Amino acid sequence: MRRPARWRLAAALFFLVIELSAPAGEAPLKLARLDLVDGRTLTNVVIKSYDPASGRLLLVADGTAMLIPAGLVPPPFGERLKLSAPRAGATMSVVGTPPAPEPKPASPTAAPDTTAAADLAAAAAIEQQVLASHRQVAEERARRYFEFEYQAGASAITVTKLDIQTKPPEPIDGWPGRYRTRGKALLEYYVSQGRSFARGASRFEVITEQRADQSVTVVDFAPR
Repeated sequence: MRRPARWRLAAALFFLVIELSAPAGEAPLKLARLDLVDGRTLTNVVIKSYDPASGRLLLVADGTAMLIPAGLVPPPFGERLKLSAPRAGATMSVVGTPPAPEPKPASPTAAPDTTAAADLAAAAAIEQQVLASHRQVAEERARRYFEFEYQAGASAITVTKLDIQTKPPEPIDGWPGRYRTRGKALLEYYVSQGRSFARGASRFEVITEQRADQSVTVVDFAPR
């Protein structure tokens, strides 16, 4: 299958940058443009690091840090990027060989290099923001369902109290940008036929997806 022209152009630029960059793990990679498989186009990209454990890239595009699955980078240079990008937690140096500095006395209280720690902290903060967005959208969908769509038996009911409890969203393997959120709804409702109140609980599962414009939308909702 032939790739779109913009991907072939992006691939050519990508490999040119890789060849001119320092060896793998020594310096952050810089790309003028990076087209992702979900339709997004990133510009002025700096690849900060790649985390093999989570399969995600920490990068900065137009001054904004973001954490994306490596699978969003189209083949064949997605695999090349994972090999060339600095590993998460590794210290990155400047491209080139600067003149050797004059020897200085060793300092017993020399400050540690904080580059790796800062990258890890930034990646963790972005991950928490992503999870919070998916969780919020999932809880809002569940609340709408139990307030306006939920049925208990054949009688008409009115939900008078509702408490939504959810677990942290989990990424779905093979679907970059999609998360699964499981939860439970605790309800109190008024049954019109018997003119009485009742209580119950119902579990649910919500699939959410992050779109190209960074918004999060519901793909599927299923009561359990």
